[in-house]
Amino acid sequence: MAAARERTRQLSEERLVLYAGANLPSAEVIAAYAPGLSAYPAMGPSFFKEQPDTALVSRLEQRVEALACDVFGAAWAQVRLPSCTLANLAVFHSFAAPGDLLLAPSAAHGGHLSQRRGGTPELAGLRVEDLPFDTQGCQLDGRRAAALVLQRQPKLVMLGRSVLLAPDDIDEVVRAAQAVGALTIFDASHVSGLIAGKVFPNPFEAGVDIITTSTYKTLPGLPQGLVLGREPEHGAKLRSLLDRAFLANYDAGRLPCLLQLLDEVKLGGVDYARRIIRNTVALAEALRDQGLPVMVGATAQQATHQLLIALGHAADPRAVMQQLERSGIVVGTCPDPSRPGEHALRLGTQVLTRLGLEPRDMADIAALLRRVLAGQSDGGAEVKALLARYHSTRP
Repeated sequence: MAAARERTRQLSEERLVLYAGANLPSAEVIAAYAPGLSAYPAMGPSFFKEQPDTALVSRLEQRVEALACDVFGAAWAQVRLPSCTLANLAVFHSFAAPGDLLLAPSAAHGGHLSQRRGGTPELAGLRVEDLPFDTQGCQLDGRRAAALVLQRQPKLVMLGRSVLLAPDDIDEVVRAAQAVGALTIFDASHVSGLIAGKVFPNPFEAGVDIITTSTYKTLPGLPQGLVLGREPEHGAKLRSLLDRAFLANYDAGRLPCLLQLLDEVKLGGVDYARRIIRNTVALAEALRDQGLPVMVGATAQQATHQLLIALGHAADPRAVMQQLERSGIVVGTCPDPSRPGEHALRLGTQVLTRLGLEPRDMADIAALLRRVLAGQSDGGAEVKALLARYHSTRP
């Protein structure tokens, strides 16, 4: 228990968190948790629940849904799911049947297990085929993907990935899906905070039907799942599945946390998202100056929170990740989308930005990372000193 309580302090004072799939909620988001709301179930639609004394839960559901719609420009929102993996599964069950075809990103190109062949879609009985990918640009191949949609006429098309260095050009794919009657889903788990902050294109503006997302990456909240959509009938269909067969209960105590998070995003999300992009660009430049092979969005307008450092065919990605972990530097690995069969370190700047670090700090971080990777530093003391210097010089 003591070690668990110590974790938050460690993440801000003793760990350089460059993991692209993490964030630190504000004290207000954490304090908003209300366990009394989860003391007993609240099954069913808002204000038509099976249990007594659930009116407050219903009011909170509707308030959070309305705020989520406001932040993301949606017509409806579903806020009860505990993760995006389960949100994707619920969408598959709502809008497809066993044997239907889903086109989705492959694992080699950053497709998450909840999106891709061999993963969650198969729990819903879906057949899955890979979307074409441009390895040189590290992006969806929009022209070939649109042609595949027209040829294969899938039931669902899944867009968005866990490795997103720049926005994909999805317009032609969405038009092709509309032409064949396919539903388009954009998994925005990694970039939803950037969408809310208006530095990443909102998929709804391209005509995407449904957005799914988690709430703890570029959205700095506690882990939950969101589903948002453009067409009210889609929202009603998903709600019917959840109430009838998918959600017997959920942790309603997190509704105030999500409400607080969305309120913070509405008030300060644009500034936060812009600072993330500036830090990504600065870190990429600093890493290049250190001689490291960096992959990132081609311009500041195309960057996200993510960048990759190629490891090469001889490297053991897990061993490199563990070496950095022992040094107090937290990163992840992923398949290198530009080099089949190879891997890369995947870095994110959202936690650094959350802690208040700025572009001027990225040169020190890049130099430290290079020394640790070269075996010239054990990292730990330098990580603590770097973070202590930041805490002592800035509020």
